Amino acid sequence: MASGTRKAGFDENPQTQFEAGSRKAPLRVPAKRERVKLGEGGRFVIPAAMREEMGVKPGEDLILHVENGELRVRSWLQNLRRVQAELSALKKPGESVVDEFLKERREEQRRSDERLDRLHAEGTARKGAK
Repeated sequence: MASGTRKAGFDENPQTQFEAGSRKAPLRVPAKRERVKLGEGGRFVIPAAMREEMGVKPGEDLILHVENGELRVRSWLQNLRRVQAELSALKKPGESVVDEFLKERREEQRRSDERLDRLHAEGTARKGAK
């Protein structure tokens, strides 16, 4: 064997440095489909990898609905964000939905106050006429 030209052992193929931040994908790849057993009271457990992919933890609220005979499960927070995104497409640029809502509520309250004042004045006039 030639001396000094060839390295042996761990030095032959040194391991590359691992960087934790370089891995963006989850360590466990969730299955697209998973078989679970329906338990007492209609309960089942969502497998951990699927919960991780959904971004939910035990105790969080979920939205369930049946569509074409399939149970669909969504995180409440993801559902809220989806609805907000859909509704924001309907809003005109520069429009303040809150200001418009408050304007409508104030107008409704003004009409209600006017009606109450009118009814009060009519009631007081009837009492005075007796």
